[in-house]
Amino acid sequence: MLIPKGYTTVGQIQNYLLHTIKEYFKPQVEEWIAEMEKFVEQETGRVFIADDTATEKIYDGDGELSLFLDENVVVSKLTIDSTLIAASDYLFYPPNELPITRIKLKNDTGLFFTSGEQNIKVEAKWGYSVICPGDISFATTIFVAGIINFSGDMAGEVKQEKMGDYSVTYKTDKDWQDYERAKGILKKYKLIVI
Repeated sequence: MLIPKGYTTVGQIQNYLLHTIKEYFKPQVEEWIAEMEKFVEQETGRVFIADDTATEKIYDGDGELSLFLDENVVVSKLTIDSTLIAASDYLFYPPNELPITRIKLKNDTGLFFTSGEQNIKVEAKWGYSVICPGDISFATTIFVAGIINFSGDMAGEVKQEKMGDYSVTYKTDKDWQDYERAKGILKKYKLIVI
């Protein structure tokens, strides 16, 4: 069983549906939240809430001053060819915003990312943001609400669609428009890998 990361909550879903979810049913809803978080991550190629603990990833050096990284919110350690590099010897890009996607060695250090296979180690908290962006939270809420609608006896069903292993149902045109908007939000965040 997956554990929800926090893209949405049972409370947010109750507010959207304008219905109280019974206490005995909340563990099932939390499971659906975790599944929809996984779906959002697979669809976008992104993890929206960064890890709480820094972990290490290994990269290939290319002989340059800059190295592109997986999205992260803080780098705690950089090692080149088993040599720990002082934090004062590098900069993060883009400046003043998250996620960090590139690390650049300062010009005056004489350092560079030496060419080699798996010779660069970066320890960071990997992910897009410290807290989930509001529109991703909204999209996840909409997706879980659709699963709840499908699971219940929802008279006046407008449309139904399959999302991964789940089916979603929306009973009003407004609900369906929210679903279409949620799908558009995921497209906006889709990570383009070149």
